[in-house]
Amino acid sequence: MPETSPLTPPPAPSSPPDDLERLLERIQEARCAASMRVDGTARMLGHLQLRGLEPGVALRLHGAKRRDALPPAGTPVTLSFLLDQEVVCVHTALLDHLPPRTLRAAWPVSKPERHHRDEVRVATPDLPPLGATLVVQGRRIAAKLLNLTETGLGLGLKQAPPCPLKGEVAVETRLPGGTALAMVGEVRHCGQLPEDPLPYRVGLVLRGLSAEAQETLRAMIQARRTIRSEAIREAE
Repeated sequence: MPETSPLTPPPAPSSPPDDLERLLERIQEARCAASMRVDGTARMLGHLQLRGLEPGVALRLHGAKRRDALPPAGTPVTLSFLLDQEVVCVHTALLDHLPPRTLRAAWPVSKPERHHRDEVRVATPDLPPLGATLVVQGRRIAAKLLNLTETGLGLGLKQAPPCPLKGEVAVETRLPGGTALAMVGEVRHCGQLPEDPLPYRVGLVLRGLSAEAQETLRAMIQARRTIRSEAIREAE
């Protein structure tokens, strides 16, 4: 009888991606801004992007700078992604880094946390406002930066401004880590909260930020959102 070859079984069908994998694929495709915080500390890396998935095994993040001190493998971290109008946080631990300075984190085992951007404010009672200076017609007025987005900001003042606030004004502040930032904004509203420690409020729409200032501002906002998301999680 002629010799017959054994039949080769067909390959097993691959499992469909789960909800976490689909979410991470969406984050990767959208090139969302990402930051990483070492759990239990204020140590933060910004300017990151999710640029590779090893489903069930690892995430790869690019964007670490030469000056960044990368935490060692095994360090527990929280990754935060800005996706549309949501802040998505996942908790994981770092694996060995890959050249050139690619962060590799373990595939998350817990459900991602999702918060609407409006719930994750840049300045809150547990994230103190930043000191700022409002510059109007050459006069410098001490203020507090109460909230901050990529397009606008809100200020609180202890005393009424000595001159009318209208048109464009300048705001100077120093971000966490010591970076100075100067911004120009158009006054959109002024108001009062009589019983508040900062009763005079000013809202501005930012105008003409340089690309460098925009990137610095975006990284700072993302870092503070990560801290706030962690505070919400711990409170819950």
